[in-house]
Parts: sequence; structure tokens; C-alpha cells
Amino acid sequence: MKKFLTLLLAAGMVVSAASGASAVEMKVSGSWLTSFTFADNLFGKNALTKDADEGTFNAAHRVRVNFDMVASESLSGRVQLEVANLSKTEHSDGQYYTWGTRGTGGNGSILTARLAYLDWVLPTTDVLVRMGRQSFTVPSYTFGSPVFDSVIDGVVVNAPVNDMIGVSFGWLRPFATVNKWNTEHFAHSSVDLAYVGVDVAGDGFKITPWGMIGLHGNGAVADTVEWNSSTGQYETKQNAVPAMDMMGGASADSRTTVYWVGLGGELTMFDPFKFTADFIYSANDADGAAGRKGWYAALGAEMKAGFATPFVKGWYASGDDADSEDSGRLMSINGGGAFDASSTYFDANGLLAASIDNCNPAGTWGVQAGVKGVSFVEDLTHALSVTYFQGTNNTERVGGTSPVNYMTTSDSAWSIDFLNSYKLYQNFTANLLISYLITDFDESIRTGKYDNGFRGTLNFTYAF
Repeated sequence: MKKFLTLLLAAGMVVSAASGASAVEMKVSGSWLTSFTFADNLFGKNALTKDADEGTFNAAHRVRVNFDMVASESLSGRVQLEVANLSKTEHSDGQYYTWGTRGTGGNGSILTARLAYLDWVLPTTDVLVRMGRQSFTVPSYTFGSPVFDSVIDGVVVNAPVNDMIGVSFGWLRPFATVNKWNTEHFAHSSVDLAYVGVDVAGDGFKITPWGMIGLHGNGAVADTVEWNSSTGQYETKQNAVPAMDMMGGASADSRTTVYWVGLGGELTMFDPFKFTADFIYSANDADGAAGRKGWYAALGAEMKAGFATPFVKGWYASGDDADSEDSGRLMSINGGGAFDASSTYFDANGLLAASIDNCNPAGTWGVQAGVKGVSFVEDLTHALSVTYFQGTNNTERVGGTSPVNYMTTSDSAWSIDFLNSYKLYQNFTANLLISYLITDFDESIRTGKYDNGFRGTLNFTYAF
């Protein structure tokens, strides 16, 4: 934290020294999250295993500070600094620092530039170009995106055609290894994607057809950073895991073409009702066990009343068949989706306490009912949801895979999520989440026994 504050002070001094000689306006914004979590049978490699965890307490925080350097309405840049934990994997909730973590740097945390991009408008047009490390979301209207909703490097162009139609397209590079002098080079060690989407919005409706295609190199395997308890240090394991969630049960022999096509939208013309729908198909052209293809569909409906907004949603995502060696599961980009049907099994209400955190619903189907925006006291709101979900993977494909990551047609679960938010000040909110996961996993096809999971999180969010 001392390093973080020192860097902020230095940045402020540089900005103030340059402000007199430059027309650039500096704007500062950000967020500060602090969370305290008690979880039972959710953390660790044996999550949901019977009698594996009698309860753990965790405290964490995440600090993000945005520096916007605005030259004009047509030119600006943003750098977002984040205090992070070196061992935390990036996903929709970002990285965060766990209190008490120790590492080679003393406090186990690092300061990173989570975002660093330049925005500029093509002269005499309304076309916006964004270049650099940026937030990017693959369209999804019913649940959080099952494909990608995180940070990625690339160039994205947003071009309005008229008042109803806007086109987005770009080049994205989610993974590449560093090629440098006197270091072994791995051929085909990058993943490159091209994206195009069309937003069509009218009176009471919005629809977005989109597509993405790219090349996945067979040398694209990622390093992992893990804590070694015996040495008391973080260690990098080179080329440890596949870089992306795009292959089946084996690595491809050469460059593999991967692609997604999707269609989503919402209907609001029947106020106070709102209806949403999504469909996504994904596939690669690899042979044998490396092959993969899968689809996802979701529907949702809600009614905004004066006291609350009740809703019902459902989804179906294809799974693996017994008579095929390839995978029938929907692909995602490095597991970077934000599917939010549950606060424990999936990626809803992270609040710096994500546990199982499956960001992609591949191989599952489910239904959800709930109510949100409930308020009986000023500045205090409540949201309650109950979700039932089951696997769509054939039971003969389970192998030794845990139901925490791979549910079959004989595995099911209930998730109950209760979120309460109270605005203490204009920019300061307290959140209390109570989440319970009731599991019914088929123990006859696995070696272990499984139990339920609980999570309670008290979170404080300061947005400035």
C-alpha cells in the first residue's frame, strides 16, 4: 500500500507540473472495495467435498484509480491503476488483494495498469477508435456474457450509421507469448480474434447480431503464477495450461480456426414488461479430441412494479456426448465470461469473494426466479433469487472430473442468493450478501462425496 500511495503522489506531481504547459485536462475517478467473507465448504481445491472445509474467513480489498487525460472531445486516454494480488486470476470481478498475503515483495501485492487505452475520433466523423488494454464485453442480454466480459488488448472501432444502427468491429489479442533476444521462441504462440457486431435500436426494442472469428496457435499455452509454501515465494510455471477455453480434450496439431456467432436482444415496448433473449453458437475446426462445438440459448422476462421488479429467466447450454471424443460445450475466451446465475457456483455478486466462480454455463441448463429493487426503507434495497440448474454432459464422459467444474445429466443444484444494499453516503454503499448452494451430485459416478456450500459477505464500496 505504501508503494501504491507513493506512486499516486508521484503521478500527481507529474500531472501538476505538466498542467501549466499543456491543454490536457486530468480527471480522476475510481472505486475502493473492502470485503469480509465467511465461507463454508467453498474455498480450496476440494470445494464442496464433504467434510473438507469447516469454514474460512477472508478479508480483501481492491483499489482502482482512473486517470483520464482529456485533450478534447475527440482525443483522450485512460490509465487505470489497480492494487492486485499476484496469485489472483483476472476475471469479471478483476484482481484484488487478500489481507495478510505474503510474497517476495513483502506484502504480496502488486500495482498494475489494468487499463491503458487511447480514445480518438476520426476527423470529420463520429467514428470512435479505442486502442490498447480495455474492457470488452461480448453481447448478452439475459444473463452476464457466457463468452467474455473482462479486460483484453486490441483495437475496437464504434461507428454509428444512423440514429438506429451502430456497427462495432475490431481486432482482439487475448493471448501472446513474449518473444525476446536469447529466449526460446514458441511457434504459433498467440491467439488473434476479429469481432463485428451490429446494434439496431428502435422505439421499444434493441437487437444485436454479432460474430467473432480467429486463429488459435497450437503453441499458445499460458504460464501460471503459484504460491510455493515451502519457499515462501510466488513461482512461475512456464507453459503450464492451455491459454484459452477453445479446445476439446487435447491440443490442436496446428493453427486452429475458432468462431462464434450470436444474436441477442430485448423488448421493452410492452412497459412495464421487459423480455430478453440470447443465442450463441461456437466451434473450432480441430480434429479428434481437440474438436469443440457448442451452443447456448437464454430467455428472460421481468415486470417493473412500483415496489419491486420480479423476474424469471432460463438457459440451456449444450454438453458433451457419450459417442463422440470431441467436446460439445460452448467455448469462451480464457474463461473470461461473467455468467451470473449464482453467487457461489457461477459469477454473480463477486464482491471480492468469488469462490467456485464458473464464468461459463457450458454443459448446464437452469431456471431462475427472483425479485430485485425491493425497498421498504429509503436508500435500502434488496434482491432475492432462487436458481435450479443441472448438467447436460453425458455421465459416461465424467472421468475423474469434479462436479464443481463439470456437471452431468445426473448432477443438479439449487442456489439461493439474497443481496442487501444500503447507501450510507452519496458515494459509499454497504452490501450484505447471503448465498447458499444446495448440491445433489451423483456420487455413484465419482470417487468423492459432496456437500452444500455457504457464503456470507459484508462489502463496502466507495466510488469516486
